[in-house]
Amino acid sequence: MEETKQTINEESEKGKKYNWLNQGGIFLIIIVIGVGLFYWYQIRPSKIYSKCEVEAVKQAKDSLETKVKAGATEYSKAAEKGMFLKDDYNYAYKGCLRKYGIYK
Repeated sequence: MEETKQTINEESEKGKKYNWLNQGGIFLIIIVIGVGLFYWYQIRPSKIYSKCEVEAVKQAKDSLETKVKAGATEYSKAAEKGMFLKDDYNYAYKGCLRKYGIYK
């Protein structure tokens, strides 16, 4: 009889060790995974798009400046105003997105 009580006590102590999963551990794990997925699919791409926007504008302006220096006088007024060609911008933007793994 004494052995049976001891066995029951040992089993109940084992159950208490893993009780944290029932008390909220699973909920906590689900929350952590959810936050990680939200960051990866929502916040990270948003930051990359913003960063690529800035990089593409800079590269497109630099490209137009290079064309003007090479002798393309039809672009000189646009370069002075800080404008850029849409094709140069799109090329730089897509290249940046590819670099960060967003655009395939």
